Amino acid sequence: MRKLHRAAMVIAAFVIVGLAVPTAPAAAAEPVDKHCVARANVAEPQAICFDTFDKALQFASGGVLYDLPKGSSVSAKVDALNAKFGVNVVNTVISIEYSGSNHTGSDLIWTGTSGNCSTPTGNVDYFASSMPAGWDNVITSFKTYANCWDKHFENTGFGGASVGYESTRSYIGGAMDNRTSSHRWS
Repeated sequence: MRKLHRAAMVIAAFVIVGLAVPTAPAAAAEPVDKHCVARANVAEPQAICFDTFDKALQFASGGVLYDLPKGSSVSAKVDALNAKFGVNVVNTVISIEYSGSNHTGSDLIWTGTSGNCSTPTGNVDYFASSMPAGWDNVITSFKTYANCWDKHFENTGFGGASVGYESTRSYIGGAMDNRTSSHRWS
């Protein structure tokens, strides 16, 4: 009986000690890219985000784009979206901003309702005097569409350092990397 009681005590001790032994920390979760859409030419842009780029682009199109061929390039998808609207402009994708270099990471699709940008860069066709929540000071690369060229500003209200007008950059440069707080498109 004593042997049985002693065995039970040893097993209980192992269970208690086993519960107290620290476990290895869980692996850090991989960062999840977000795919967001915001409208230019509004006082305070709001980003609406999705789990895939195609869902974000479909939202940006007002539901016009769907069933795009798998493997279509981003440019082909945006060109298809902008071409679908023709004269009856609903939404036009004017640029896509990325959190990573070489057009990687999370993306922010900027849309407008005035169609393509005009050719000269001396006027402003679209603007964002501030960035949507979660997008201030995170832009590292960008591409423009609809004949637009993008100018990035360090401060809200188009102040501070700037870079642009340019149509695309795989790296915005050290002076403006993760420092965009407002935009103008021409």
